[in-house]
Amino acid sequence: MKNEVMFPAEGIHIRDRLTLHPESGACDVIFEAAPVLRGATAAVSYRVVKSLPQAPSLREANESRQLSLRGPGVSYGIGQAEVELSRADEHLRLDWRLRPHQGLDLWLEVTNIGDRPVRIDTLRVLDLSAADGALTLGAPTRYWSVYQNGWQSWSPTFARHADNGTYVDPQNENYRIMHQPHSSASGISSEWVTVIAPRPPLAQGMSLLIGFITLADQLAEVRLELDEQLQFTYLRAICYADGVILPPGEHLFSERLTLTAGDDPLALLESYAARVGETMHARPADNSPTGWCTWYYFYGENTATDVLDNLQRIESQHLPLDYVLIDDGYQAAIGDWLHVDTDKFPQGMAALARQIRASGRRPGIWTAPFGVEAEAPLVTAHPDWLLRDEAGEPLIAWTHMGRGPIYALDLTHPQVQEWLADTFRIMRREWGYELFKIDFLFAAALPGRRHDPQTTRAQALRQGVSIIRQAIGEDAFLLGCGAPLGPCLGLVDGMRIGPDVAPNWKPFWQDLSMPAMENALRNVMTRSFVHNHWWINDPDCLLIRTRDDESDLKLNEMRTATTLIGLSGGAAFLSDNLVTLRPGRLKYLRQILPPLGQAARTLDLFEHEMPRLLMLPISRPWGQWVVVACINWEDHTVSTTLELDALGLPAGRYHAYHYWRRRYLGPVEGSLTIERHQPHETVLLLLKPVSDRPELLTSTFHIAQGAVEIASAHWQGTWEEGCTLTLQLEKAGQQYGQLLFAVPAGYRLLSARVNGRRRRVKRLAAGIVGMGFTLRDQAFVQWTFAS
Repeated sequence: MKNEVMFPAEGIHIRDRLTLHPESGACDVIFEAAPVLRGATAAVSYRVVKSLPQAPSLREANESRQLSLRGPGVSYGIGQAEVELSRADEHLRLDWRLRPHQGLDLWLEVTNIGDRPVRIDTLRVLDLSAADGALTLGAPTRYWSVYQNGWQSWSPTFARHADNGTYVDPQNENYRIMHQPHSSASGISSEWVTVIAPRPPLAQGMSLLIGFITLADQLAEVRLELDEQLQFTYLRAICYADGVILPPGEHLFSERLTLTAGDDPLALLESYAARVGETMHARPADNSPTGWCTWYYFYGENTATDVLDNLQRIESQHLPLDYVLIDDGYQAAIGDWLHVDTDKFPQGMAALARQIRASGRRPGIWTAPFGVEAEAPLVTAHPDWLLRDEAGEPLIAWTHMGRGPIYALDLTHPQVQEWLADTFRIMRREWGYELFKIDFLFAAALPGRRHDPQTTRAQALRQGVSIIRQAIGEDAFLLGCGAPLGPCLGLVDGMRIGPDVAPNWKPFWQDLSMPAMENALRNVMTRSFVHNHWWINDPDCLLIRTRDDESDLKLNEMRTATTLIGLSGGAAFLSDNLVTLRPGRLKYLRQILPPLGQAARTLDLFEHEMPRLLMLPISRPWGQWVVVACINWEDHTVSTTLELDALGLPAGRYHAYHYWRRRYLGPVEGSLTIERHQPHETVLLLLKPVSDRPELLTSTFHIAQGAVEIASAHWQGTWEEGCTLTLQLEKAGQQYGQLLFAVPAGYRLLSARVNGRRRRVKRLAAGIVGMGFTLRDQAFVQWTFAS
């Protein structure tokens, strides 16, 4: 006798978010009353272990199997908080759990119900194919824009256009190791999160975010594939369990996935970043650090004398920089961190740290802690500490400039863990360093034979970073670099979010991950939304030196880099040689110090693969304004028109001020056109509603134009007898700048004072007056107006 369960033909509806189809092991996901995903399911790939040698080899590959929910024998359950679909074979039971949240949360549980161990390879938390389902966003697929988040700090990140684009796969082994952690190279792969959105202005419709909200235990990607005609093929959200063994009776969970939808794809990313930061217990954001770094001028050739000479210039120029970061080059070998190159640092690193602290700065130091160069003594002494490939050979993680091949360390080896902890304890407690830049972290997450084969790549990386955090303590600043992002969350204070900057604008060959200013700035814009949610973003160093001093950057290119680094709200480190730097160039550094801490929004992230429009909204008790960056990435002059409604500004008249040109552009309404927008130039604008009373228009002491340096502002008096605006300015260091005021018809300026002394005022345009002065740490400014 056959038992049958009858289901409604249209499926079982759950909270306006889900329609279950238990007979096919699938579901439809619904947003705003429309099915967005039809026929979604889940699956697990595994291998049955026939023998368990003492050290299982990666080559022990029994037949790969797949258990999918799509098939006969599916059961389901509907609870108060979640829904479950389940299916089993002779070895595993697969449970797919779905919980309506702001959107929909999904995860998998795999249980070994057989009598043999199995290796779990991948968990498809979401599996949707054109053969059995559909992805519908209301816009043709050729007009989709797909957010592609790279694996690690330097990996290219941007919203790719489905029809064509700038993405380049160099297809070499070095790129594969550094940026492609998964075997499949087809489709568009985004690590941990993607948003699929209709590309404005070509199409309108719903945007869909698919993103993992737990990131600690398994590397994970979201992969979308379109065919040659740009028709949908499949969408998968995959967790990589890396072949860990699941004994009989044991179970394994995937990372948790969330689906959300809406008409603002950038807002979806911002909400996602906030939720992940909370879920992963991101470290609370303190003030963004500032400092000077040795790397981008000396490239490892600096000596202790060079450091001290630059330290003296920092003091004499009154530069408000917190840290002095000693980058690569001090060590005897990669992996031999406690043995110093005594020719360059004869007194050692502890003595240098004491001298930095004596100047009122804080010492920082660079390491690449998960790698060791082939010729280092550690390799000979401890060959068992190395991560090895399938053939048993040491795994080369990267080739280091001037050092040769670098082997990856096995972070699951207890002796490696002990050595790592001892190294960083000495650097922190005995040497006295307070900031630790840990670089090339991806080496810990490469596939290979590990001492503990039950540790995934993500867990190995997280173990290593956790050991360093414990060794340096909670009070030291930990800055990740070259790091797979997810597993570092909750452990690092700051994270590099893009490729290295360089004193050249474009890379020397077509590779979006190569050191180049343009490459670095792309990721600064496209990852801005994680700032202060996951960590403090590190946009990399500012380079302001002139072209006759080891640089190929033109003035507009340098200003663009200064603008985007400043608007990132993140870390601000200078990496020029202050001994040779023209003093006049220091104004660019001063104008982004201290960092505001708030990141500008990348408004056209899904419209242009290289975004052109950033906006920083500012609200203070004395006024509201927006700072807007319009960027010309082209190699020729263009005309750029900025529509004010594209910024979300209410209709009305706005003061417009061009920051870098120090030019008032007049009141504007509706739109603003930049007739000669030069190659690689960023036009930095202030837009502020026009008032019928006198008001502060802008300050040139910082690119946020009043948000940082003005501590307070208040009016006192009457317009008939004289109304005085008192400003308190606070900004560490010494800097010349201007304050500009708008004085509408019917009002006049009676006096202007700085720290009680009368100052001359210049008329800059009709109804606009300004006053320049040197700000030394703080000042009180009083302007008196009358009607």
